[in-house]
Amino acid sequence: MDEQKNVRIYKDRLRIFLILYFFAEDYSEPSHPSYKKLFKSEVRIQKIDFLLRNPDYLAFELLNIAKKESAKSSGIKKIVTDIFKSKEPTIRRLEMERFFFGAYEDIDDVIGFLKSIDFIDFSSKKSTNLKTIEKHYFITSTAINKMDDNISALPSLKWYVDRCLLIKEYFGDLSGTQLKVAQYQVEEYRDTSYKKYIGSIQGLVVDEYKKIYNEQL
Repeated sequence: MDEQKNVRIYKDRLRIFLILYFFAEDYSEPSHPSYKKLFKSEVRIQKIDFLLRNPDYLAFELLNIAKKESAKSSGIKKIVTDIFKSKEPTIRRLEMERFFFGAYEDIDDVIGFLKSIDFIDFSSKKSTNLKTIEKHYFITSTAINKMDDNISALPSLKWYVDRCLLIKEYFGDLSGTQLKVAQYQVEEYRDTSYKKYIGSIQGLVVDEYKKIYNEQL
């Protein structure tokens, strides 16, 4: 296996685990004492992952908040400025394909790996047409202990941790469906053909920033 593929596998495992870890709710069940957090819905994983992998779309969503909530406008201005000055929409971008319900990538191998090292467990149900539904992901005490012991000692985690916390601050209360609806408001996203990569919207963000702040990004 080549080095580039190894790096990609590592990044995928890291990103998905951090999404589960930071966006999960506290959980307690006597029959499963090792389960400490619960994350509901693969759709929500996919939509949060899209924001992590596409800083230009994250910036656009933040600007939408700035237009509606003036109290948050100044803080969002700094965040979006930093994202673009750091060239994140190019350097950090990791494309996703558009499937039937928006951005999607198969994460079964990642979930299987995280389960194999006892970081998570998961459950699901079958609908009447045998479609898998109601996916629940449980973060274990093993994973939490590892995070507590290593999160500050691994500088490679810092950008991902900081970005998860930022997304959680502004979008953490939204369901997967709500995130999907918001992302579908962007023409580039909505009009991307099935199984084609969703394109960048850096130009759109620059235009929106100018309209809101009367400054060039």
